[in-house]
Amino acid sequence: MKHRSSKLDRKGFFKKYALDLFGFVDGVLGEELDSLALRFPELIRPPGALAEKEFLEKCSKCGACVRACPFFAIKPVIQGNEFDRGTPSLRTGEAWCRFCNDTPCISACKSGALSRNNEKKLTKIAQARVSPMACLRSEGQDCHACIETCSSIKTAICLTDNLPAIDPQKCSGCGACLCVCPAYPETAIRLIL
Repeated sequence: MKHRSSKLDRKGFFKKYALDLFGFVDGVLGEELDSLALRFPELIRPPGALAEKEFLEKCSKCGACVRACPFFAIKPVIQGNEFDRGTPSLRTGEAWCRFCNDTPCISACKSGALSRNNEKKLTKIAQARVSPMACLRSEGQDCHACIETCSSIKTAICLTDNLPAIDPQKCSGCGACLCVCPAYPETAIRLIL
């Protein structure tokens, strides 16, 4: 009868050590890490927003851009860290940016945190991503909400293999698809930077 050695080779030792360490860190800091993630959310800034560091330095948190938005697509950050609190962000899932021709949010910004000179951010503020497993179509339902909404705006979404696919070149990150997605408890679409 052969005995199997209980010794680990070098690779096995480090693999076990890493897994044990990650398990320990998650067990001890799991809730703290979750709360930290909530304190530093991924914020989608209004059109024309400067790079985040410069934006935070310039934004006076006056709320003028929030009040100027005719579609109520911008809100002040109320949860988060002290740097972000009071700064404007897109109301993801509640309203979407229409990229108004006259850019009232930028006109209202006296600090320069929102600027027409930031051309890249005048046409794209984020990128929509589909989570196929959360999409109702993956469950056999015939949902076209995101496709129909986007086709009236930019036509950045089409069906590929019976699931919504987003063309990153056409997507402006406006958030319309996210607002109309009926998947629950979480939508099948999210905006990322």
